[in-house]
Amino acid sequence: MKKRHVDRLVVVAVLLVAALGVRSVRSSLFDIERRVNARHDVYFMPPPKQLLNLSLGYRAALADVLWAHVRVSSGLHTFERRRFENLILLFDAINELAPRWRTPYRFADSLITFQTAKTPYTEVLKARVIMERGVKNRPTDAELWLNLGEFVSYVAPASYLEDTHPEVAKKWRQEGIPYLARAAELGTQAAYITWRALGGANILLRAGHREAAIRFLKRALIVSEEEALKADIRRRLKMLMTEREFERANTRAKAFFDQFLEELPFIDPTEAVVLGPSTWPARCAGLQHGDDLQCATTWRTWSQRFDKANRFNDSPR
Repeated sequence: MKKRHVDRLVVVAVLLVAALGVRSVRSSLFDIERRVNARHDVYFMPPPKQLLNLSLGYRAALADVLWAHVRVSSGLHTFERRRFENLILLFDAINELAPRWRTPYRFADSLITFQTAKTPYTEVLKARVIMERGVKNRPTDAELWLNLGEFVSYVAPASYLEDTHPEVAKKWRQEGIPYLARAAELGTQAAYITWRALGGANILLRAGHREAAIRFLKRALIVSEEEALKADIRRRLKMLMTEREFERANTRAKAFFDQFLEELPFIDPTEAVVLGPSTWPARCAGLQHGDDLQCATTWRTWSQRFDKANRFNDSPR
């Protein structure tokens, strides 16, 4: 009993000494912290590849923890008006842990580029790399394609590149167009995506690429389902094309929709484009059906035969 009593007294004495030690340095450290204005972030994680092992298999859970840290710390850094120096490193870690998690990809451009009034060129490049990583891991996500296309075509060139890197800005505007086109193709279930992606045609027109703008709008017309959207695309095409060209494009698009709606009414236009026209092998056997519209095995061949059957081949291109 006496030994136990002595042990308790030793524990209490140690705690009191520790408390006095903390109190003796706390006030001075608080004063130092209050006087310090310039602070730098310290990255506390290993490289992304090693982070996979550190997660012990709980990759999604660790990605959640890091994402929560990113959101909270981004707000604190904005309030303190200083850059979040570890932000890109944390994005790399999160993407490595959960490569198909779409939320970080959606917020990458805004969190990276909206930190302060002037965004470094290297961080603008990195924001694009992260967004391209997103569409690589989620190739059918129309919203990610749209965000990437808008950032590369509009946001980055106008806000971060025009003044300091004009040649890069010009190049980016052109490189963003395929991203917008892909967004339009995938956005059949969300018409607002296609509406916003149509800006790619305006970029092509400003650059003097009329034929490319027409092809962009034609592709958007084929995969669009909303009548108001299709009417707007037809209006744009009519302004860019001759009467003969517009008649050919409009007639071909109508024939395409009539055919796939009759044969496969339960699929959307994008799926129809991927599947190609349906054929009857027994009926189309032999060389004598080389010009038969119903025996075309690809939409390109179908278009060529359709133009020939409707005498559109002599129209100006």
